[in-house]
Amino acid sequence: MSDTSKIGYRVGFIETIDDTLKIYRHCLNSDEYTFEEKMSQRDAVEHIKNCDLYYMGEEFNDMLTEWGDQYHDILHSESRFSKFTRPPSRLCYIRVDIPEIKSGTVPNSGYLTTYYEDGMTSITLVSPVLPPTKIGSYHPDKGTFFHSDQEIDNWDEEKMKYMSNTILAIAGSFELINNPRFIVSETAGTRAQRKQMKREQNIPLEAWHKITWNVDESTVFVNENERGGWNMPLHYTRGHPRKAEPHHKNLMYKNGKPYKWIEGFWSGHPAFGIKKGYHAPKIGESDGKV
Repeated sequence: MSDTSKIGYRVGFIETIDDTLKIYRHCLNSDEYTFEEKMSQRDAVEHIKNCDLYYMGEEFNDMLTEWGDQYHDILHSESRFSKFTRPPSRLCYIRVDIPEIKSGTVPNSGYLTTYYEDGMTSITLVSPVLPPTKIGSYHPDKGTFFHSDQEIDNWDEEKMKYMSNTILAIAGSFELINNPRFIVSETAGTRAQRKQMKREQNIPLEAWHKITWNVDESTVFVNENERGGWNMPLHYTRGHPRKAEPHHKNLMYKNGKPYKWIEGFWSGHPAFGIKKGYHAPKIGESDGKV
């Protein structure tokens, strides 16, 4: 973290957060930014200092893409999400590197999420080389929403694709993080790095989380009431809308007819591989620099 000649462009998990905090704080002393821009940077700094920090490595890319694909033909207002898409903490920072959202931003970026008491989760892009940018939000029973000063209908296709994929990637990541049958949370970085970030940026030592497959864990018996078994490769069964009655809860309407969302679900375990040729993690495998 001592290479200041590349500050703002270092792509490591800890390095990116370090650069983001340093540059946002520096901007607060500049006359180049408006009051509103400086307030958004202040909010981002306080958010990062007081949130849990999560890193999803590239080994999750295919699974997150598969998870998001179930919503590609669903209107934003009709999207429905599992309760497990709730962030693990009220305030989170999450780094997700799937190709679907990399093309829309810089590689050394992350996302701030805030969970509200009514179930809404907001998402804001932060990066050392970009000011905080509000993306949108999602709610399990109300769908996805976008933050914009202009009509969404006027967005170009690439912008709409990036915004949509970002919200889906974040929601899908939290569903995985909240499912300990498939993943575990390890401490990110070295203790020396975490202590330096505590000393220089006032981030608690315990705030850092690196998400990985739990292939080292023994598989456990799943009772007959659960869908899917453990002695199968990990795979995802997509959610889908199903015709419903008007008195049902959490309805969506399509062509004037009521539907309800049937949630997708995970089956199997990564210790047995991952279906459809996805990356299969191996015991003791390193996922690269964080």
